[in-house]
Amino acid sequence: SDDVLIQSVEHDTRRIKPNSLYVAIRGTNLDGHDFVKEAVQKGAVACIVEKKIADVNIAQIVVEDSVKAYGKLASYWRDKLNYPIIGVTGSNGKTTTKDILYSVFSTKRNTVRTDGNFNNLIGVPYTLLGFPLDAEVGIVEMGMNAAGEIKELSYIAKPNVAIITNIGRAHIGLLGSIQKIFSAKMELMDFVLKNNGSICVNLSDKLLFKWFTSNPPRTNFITYAVNDEKLNANVCARCLGFKDGSEHFSITLNNGSSFNAQIPLMGEHNVINACAAISAGLLLGLDIKDCIRGVMDVKASKLRSTIIEKQGVVYFVDCYNANPDSMKASMISVSEYKNSGRKVAVLGDMLELEALSSELHREIGEFVADKRFDALFAYGNYSNDYMSGYISSGGNKS
Repeated sequence: SDDVLIQSVEHDTRRIKPNSLYVAIRGTNLDGHDFVKEAVQKGAVACIVEKKIADVNIAQIVVEDSVKAYGKLASYWRDKLNYPIIGVTGSNGKTTTKDILYSVFSTKRNTVRTDGNFNNLIGVPYTLLGFPLDAEVGIVEMGMNAAGEIKELSYIAKPNVAIITNIGRAHIGLLGSIQKIFSAKMELMDFVLKNNGSICVNLSDKLLFKWFTSNPPRTNFITYAVNDEKLNANVCARCLGFKDGSEHFSITLNNGSSFNAQIPLMGEHNVINACAAISAGLLLGLDIKDCIRGVMDVKASKLRSTIIEKQGVVYFVDCYNANPDSMKASMISVSEYKNSGRKVAVLGDMLELEALSSELHREIGEFVADKRFDALFAYGNYSNDYMSGYISSGGNKS
C-alpha cells in the first residue's frame, strides 16, 4: 500500500534495518526463505520471495527467480541515478582499481562505490540499490564466473565508462582458455560502446592492445600504458621504484606535460591500476593534479596490497581469491623489495582453476624459486604442488 516506505534493500538479515525490503535468495548452503520471519522481526516491511511464506504479515512479492528480480529492481533504480557509473572488471586488480578510482574522484566529487567485493549478480544489485540520488560519480566492480555474467551485470548497472584492468588466468578452469576469458570480459566494452560510453584501454595488456589496434580509435577512447613509451598512450607512466612505503612513478600525457606521482602500494601492477583511475578521471573532467593527489591518498581494501611491520619483520599482505597472474605480480613486487634479511613466501590455494589446479600451483612454486625466495610455506589442498614446483626449481628443501 502507499503507506509502506522502503528505505533500504537487503538480502542478508544481519543487515536488516527498519523499513527494509528483504530479498530471499536460495544459496548453496542456506535458503533465504528460511529467514523471512527473522527479517520481519528486525523491521522488514516487504519481501521478495519465490514462494509464499506462511504466518508473515508483510507484503510478499512472489517471483520466479529472486536473483533476477533483484537485478531488475536495481536496474530500475539505476535509471533514476543522473550521474556517470564507471564499470570495472578484469582478471586482476579490480578491487584495487575501484579503490583508487574512489580516492581520485573523491578529491572533487561526491563519489560512491562497491563495498568490499560485492561484484556478482547479487552484489552488484545490492551495490546499486545503496547508491543515493545525490551522488556525482558511482563506481561498480563487476566480476564473473562464466560467460554472459558481465553482459547481464552491464544491463543492470548501465555503466557510462568501462575499465578492463587486464586479461589473465582467473577462472581459466571454469572458462577453459584465455580467449574465452577475453571474450567474457569484453562484454562490458561491448555494452558501453553500443551505448555511446567511454573506454579506458590498458595498452600494457597484450590482448587489449591487439583488440585496440584492430579497432579504429574513436574520440571516446583513452589509453594508458606503463614502462613502454613506444605504445604512444594518452597516459604513459614510468616506474621509478619503491621507497618510503610508496611506489614512485612519472606520468606523461599526450600533450607532452609530465608529472611526478606516487601510490602507497607496491608493484608495477599498482602503477597500471593507478593509470586506469587517472585516465577515467581525465575522461570525466578532473584535473591531472587532482588525479595524482587522489592516487597518493588511496586506502586499499582490507588485506589487499597491505604492508605491515612488526618486530622487525615486514609483511606484504595480499589475501583474496587469487589466480596465477596476481600471485606472480605479488611475488615480483616482494622480490624487488630491497631488504637485508630473508624473503619468505606464505601461500594458500588458488581456487577455480579446476583441471589445471595442480599444474598452475606447481608453476607458482617454480616461480617462487626463480625469484630466489629463501623459503616457501604452503597451506591447503595444493600445498604439495606448490612445494614440488619450488623444490624442482632449486628451492630450499628444509
